[in-house]
Amino acid sequence: MRRVVFVAMLSPTGQLALVADDLPRARPRWVFPSGLARAAESYREAAARVLRDLVGAIPVHGGVVEGCRWAQVPVPTERSRREAHVFIFRLTAAGDAPGLLLWKGATRWAEPEQWPELCTRCDLPDVDMLLTGYLEGWVPDGRITLGP
Repeated sequence: MRRVVFVAMLSPTGQLALVADDLPRARPRWVFPSGLARAAESYREAAARVLRDLVGAIPVHGGVVEGCRWAQVPVPTERSRREAHVFIFRLTAAGDAPGLLLWKGATRWAEPEQWPELCTRCDLPDVDMLLTGYLEGWVPDGRITLGP
């Protein structure tokens, strides 16, 4: 089973950081920064590693909400079995979001009204609602199950 972590990085003004995928195509597809959890690594430790690759030494605040998409049984034939966790982080420095993060590709900052369209591409149902609830304060701390 693949253990995947996604990093949802929010600017101080509530914009979401998306990065260009590294697949060759004419136009980039904007996705969450992500990575695989290593065998001896927890999901949270893997997210911290992906975060370091994303922002380096830029100060961030880690949220206490974790969105989880549990592995499906049975596995759809066109996919490998995976479990995915989303961790929310927020830049702590005031001001505009940095134009480029340390990630290997281009960075795009998306406004909340753009999230529903952009978040559907990461195959994490309800992640836009998770982020909205986090920003507005109505999502409780802890693990939240995403989708069916």
